[in-house]
Amino acid sequence: MIILTPTKFEFEIARERFKDPEHEIILSGIGPRNVKRLLGQLEIPRSAPLMLFGFAGSNLLSKGTEVYVTESHLHRLTANYVDEPVSLSKPDLPGVPELGVPCYSSADFVTETNLIEPAIFDMELAFLTVDFPHITAWRIVSDNLSLKEFYGYLGK
Repeated sequence: MIILTPTKFEFEIARERFKDPEHEIILSGIGPRNVKRLLGQLEIPRSAPLMLFGFAGSNLLSKGTEVYVTESHLHRLTANYVDEPVSLSKPDLPGVPELGVPCYSSADFVTETNLIEPAIFDMELAFLTVDFPHITAWRIVSDNLSLKEFYGYLGK
């Protein structure tokens, strides 16, 4: 499995957790363009089993909560159409969290939402599901839709 980590901090956590030599851990960069560009440069095939690992914001879940993603959506506050979600499988790894929630992706850091169910928010997943149908995601809540909390979680 190829494990994608957007930041160096997430990369280090993944290296500690996923020591199986069959897993390739890649520092992918933040945001959909950076990740997709790198995957193209590395010539990762569409059929490759990928997992996006790392931090995400949440509207209701406590910081530090770990989840896997059940559905991937685009986060759009003002869209007047429905973008069909993509269902994701639970990652097939030891220690994967039991709690599964939907993930809403935006090209920008999400600081507000009108969602009332527990969810997480990231900047990559929905953009990757189009090209990589075998992607899964394991996320750690780093903030409650606050850039200041996110940087605090990282210790910056």
